[in-house]
Amino acid sequence: MWGYLWEGLVNICSTIIYCILGFGLLGIGYKIFEFITPYDFDRQIAEEKNLPLGIIAGSVIFSVALIIIYVMAKFVARGF
Repeated sequence: MWGYLWEGLVNICSTIIYCILGFGLLGIGYKIFEFITPYDFDRQIAEEKNLPLGIIAGSVIFSVALIIIYVMAKFVARGF
C-alpha cells in the first residue's frame, strides 16, 4: 500500500518539476527569439495592437513548446 502512495507522490513531484522546467525553457526560448528579431514584441502587441505580429509570436511559442515536449519526452523515455 505504501509503495503505491510513494510512487504516486514521486510521479506528482516529477510532473511539477517538468512543468516548471518546461515553462522556464519556453520563456527563455521566446526571449531569445524576441532578442534576435528587430521588433519589441510586447510593445507591438500590447500598445500598437499588431495582430499579425501577435500571430507570429503565438506560433513561435507553440513551436518552441513542441520542441521542449519532444526533448523532454526523449529524456524521460531514456530514464534520465
